[in-house]
This record gives sequence, C-alpha cells and structure tokens, in this order.
Amino acid sequence: MNARREALALLCMAAAACGDDGGDGTGGGSATESSSVAGSNGTGSANGPSSGAGAGTASTSASSSTSSDGTGGGTSGPGGTTGTGGEGTGAGSTSGVGGGEPLPVNECDSPGADWVFCSGFEEGNKDVWDDYDGNPDETNLLMEDPGPFANAGNHVMRMRAPEGRGGVDLVKVLPEAHDKLYARWYIQYEPGFDFDAPNHGGGLHAGNRDWLGHSDTQPNGTDWYTAWIEPDPAFQAYNIYSYYAGMYMDCADPNGACWGDHFPCRYDEGTNYCTNPEHREGPVPPTMETGKWYCVELMMDGGTPSNGPEGASGALDFWVDDQEIGPWENLFMRSTDSLDIGILWLNLFHHEEHSVEGVMYDHVVVSTSRIGCGG
Repeated sequence: MNARREALALLCMAAAACGDDGGDGTGGGSATESSSVAGSNGTGSANGPSSGAGAGTASTSASSSTSSDGTGGGTSGPGGTTGTGGEGTGAGSTSGVGGGEPLPVNECDSPGADWVFCSGFEEGNKDVWDDYDGNPDETNLLMEDPGPFANAGNHVMRMRAPEGRGGVDLVKVLPEAHDKLYARWYIQYEPGFDFDAPNHGGGLHAGNRDWLGHSDTQPNGTDWYTAWIEPDPAFQAYNIYSYYAGMYMDCADPNGACWGDHFPCRYDEGTNYCTNPEHREGPVPPTMETGKWYCVELMMDGGTPSNGPEGASGALDFWVDDQEIGPWENLFMRSTDSLDIGILWLNLFHHEEHSVEGVMYDHVVVSTSRIGCGG
C-alpha cells in the first residue's frame, strides 16, 4: 500500500452517516451519506500523492461579525479587526469576489429563470434542507453574519466538524434532476482553519442518494457520478475531486479499489497519475486563505450517454471568483440517459485531527445555466 493510500481510510462521516435511519435513501441527509465515503488514498481523501504535503496555510485575519450563538460582534470589513461578543470571538468576512453588483441579502426573492434551487439562509430555519440528522446547531449553525457583501441582517450557515475523523454537511434533493447543472456558493474558511488537515468539500451528485459521498468504487455508467470542489493540502488550492465511469488516475489497486480523479491533475507530468495531458494544469487556482469569502461555481454535465470513453461528451468545470479553471471535456460519465444530476451536497469532512474552526456558506444557487458572482 503506497503513501497515497496510507494517508486515508474510508470516509464514513459523522454520527448519522453510517447507519442513519434514512428510509429509502431519497429523503434527507446526514453528516455522511453512505457507509463508505471519500477515499482511502492520497488522491482520495487526503487529496494527493503525499497527503498533507505542500505549503503552509496562508492566513489573513478577518473582521468579526455578530452571530446568533453569542460568538461574534464587530463589523465586517476588509481588514483584520476582530470584534468580540457573547462568550467568544466570531469569524468575519472579507470579500474576494468581482464582477456584477453586490448581492442583496434576499437574493432568492428574485430568482433567475433557470434557477432550480436557492438558499441565502434567510428562511429562518433549516427546513429547506433534506438531511436525515436535522442539522443540529452543534455542527450546522444558522447565524447572523455580514457575509461576502457586508450586508446588515445577513445570515450564513456555519459548519464545524466534530473532533477527530468525521464531517458535517447540507443535502438538498433537488425538485427535478437534469443532464447538466451549475451550482454556485460563497464560502469562507474561518480564521484558524487548518488547510493542512486533509479534508473534503462538496458539490453535485447524480444517481441514487445511497451513493452520496461514497469512495473506492468506480461507477459503471448506470449507477452514479459526482464532483466535489475542495482544497488540496498538497497545493493549498481548490481542485475538483470526481468519481465517474471513465475515471482512471488511481485505479491500479490490486484489490480492485479505485479512487477519484482530480481536475486539474497536478501530481506529475504524466508518469503515473496525470497521464492525460488535457487533464493537467491550465489556469492555476488561487492559493487558499482563511477569513476570505470565495465565490465558487461548479458545472457538471453528464453528456450524451455512451458505452465507454469513445464518443463520450461529459464535462466538468469550475470557477473561483469568476476565474475559470477548466473545462475538462469528453468525459465518460454515463451510459444511460436516466442517470441525471439531482442532489446538491455542501460538505466538510476531515480524515483526522483538525482545527475547531470550519467553514461558512452563503448565497447558494443551483441552475441550468451559469450563475456568476456578485461584485
């Protein structure tokens, strides 16, 4: 077993994940959706051939904001002022977005014609989400924070994973499934977040919910495919981590296990993992910082069903603050047109010890066309 796999074990996320009472698997979410999620190798959960390698965390202090749990205080701004309130210190916001007009608090009140789902966490509760565990406040806190646009009265979802190995998530079973979807969210890694601790993000999922968050298995074209956007500890930058029928980068395990592909593939120049030059580096994703809001957008397209890689037309792409990092095209995603994208999964999973600080989400939209960022 090489260093890639020694770094990771099966990703069975927090409590409700393995053995949650989920009925038929179509109605709610948990901190992990399946008994085996996210990889047991460096390219899987720890995100690289030598998991955890790379630069240290580039941290910036963010302004603090008032939160509903007494953590916070102060006002959001572009610098490093920290306000205190209640019993602790809150993580605040600096906006790293560009283009367009600033987004209003109630963005979802005026949805775009192509929007499938929208939440700015202004509903006053968590009922719009479909998690089996009910999203307890200990891990999923709906709180007041100025967010990426310094809006008074704005709310965000703060997600903090339990100690040790485990995770926290938000699941939305979309009202209808589609061949191709875009998902956009704003995310801030709280000041103190440890990018060196191997972790997973979330994204879009096609197929039965029982496969959500699964790892070490190559989809067969009829069952599922998925793509998550997450920071890679080896590079301190975002990449897509994807399971799909045509995956190839880490499928040489003699026991038949297979772990997801990375886009862009930056681990070598084609000698082992990154053998397809079209999947290697293009635009370089920005180095991650704490205390900064990022506008992240993912596109996943199942393409025309095919019987294999030849003639396949699936595609993946993502943007960070409106900078396009892909696309990666001609991917073999599915062999049947009944396998569509029907789940949004916002996720933070840690494989080992990690910082208390987690992530904050805001302005979440799923659409059949590109959404873009505010300014």
